[in-house]
Amino acid sequence: MARDAARGAGADLTVGVGLLPRYDLAVFEDTVRRIDSDPLFSTIWVPDERFFRDLGVSLTIAAANSERVRLGSAVTDAFVRHPALTATLFASLDEYAGGRMVIGIGAGVAGLPAMGIARPRPQTAIREAIHLMRAMWKGGRVDFDGATTSFHGELDFAAPREAIPIWVAGRGPRILELAGAVADGALVGGLVAPAGLAFAEERILAGAASAGRGQGPTRAIWLHVGLDRDERRARDAVRPIVATVIYLSPDILQTLGIEMDRALLQELLAIEYSLDNPRLREVGGRFSDELLASFSTSGTPAQVAEGFRALREAGIEHIAVFPSLGEGQTITEFVELLAEATAGAQ
Repeated sequence: MARDAARGAGADLTVGVGLLPRYDLAVFEDTVRRIDSDPLFSTIWVPDERFFRDLGVSLTIAAANSERVRLGSAVTDAFVRHPALTATLFASLDEYAGGRMVIGIGAGVAGLPAMGIARPRPQTAIREAIHLMRAMWKGGRVDFDGATTSFHGELDFAAPREAIPIWVAGRGPRILELAGAVADGALVGGLVAPAGLAFAEERILAGAASAGRGQGPTRAIWLHVGLDRDERRARDAVRPIVATVIYLSPDILQTLGIEMDRALLQELLAIEYSLDNPRLREVGGRFSDELLASFSTSGTPAQVAEGFRALREAGIEHIAVFPSLGEGQTITEFVELLAEATAGAQ
């Protein structure tokens, strides 16, 4: 990721932690407080994953148990909720949290088939959702008729900020271009290898250029991380999520020139998607170390710290860590190891 001198390689790196909203509630609250107390961490990201605990409830719980860190969705989408409701939700949360909210939004997939919800024209839907949300936060009546959504009305309370930060998440070329054109942050979906980072940067810059935005948004990566004192256990922990990444975005293999056994890929794509489907772990168990390293980072704290430093040198400014817990590992144990890795990356 070639960057200019002002925002280029070696810039300050911040690290956030993704917390799945399905942990035991007391564990979720304790983990939020632990992260908030540690200046090594800047952000708590909560996935809008169906059918876990509701995103709005989870972010409210996080806000009630924190004072410092930013709080964001990683990620929501433009389909499950009308964008006007998402604008209302985040304005409400931002008011309660004292201006600490950030929206991560992407194309979405979780739970949509179960509810019979299609996602036509995701790039257009995200662009229109962002336009509508920003218009609503400015106050006053909004009349908008787009290709994928429409709204005629206004917020019935004053949003605390006219511009809650919006980060667009994805790994496909059109979504990354959209991030470059309109977003405050580009949250690259797990493209860790140099070829993946270069591809993402090319598309983000193309989008920024199309909108006359210079270098464009903050560069961030949504990073699946396995952490353990034992390198093998850490590597095994990321196998199911790497299988999920490839399942959701199989075209990225060809885009990045990554070779994968065709029969293994077809076996993967035949699986019925569920985040906890044991078949993902089984198929991922046959992935090469090189394939795993293209879409995740794993190892001991020292090895993960080295990976973080490499991402910083490549121009990444924020790492949104999504924990891949090993067998028997708790989120509490993971966060302690992550703090060690983050300190080592400074």
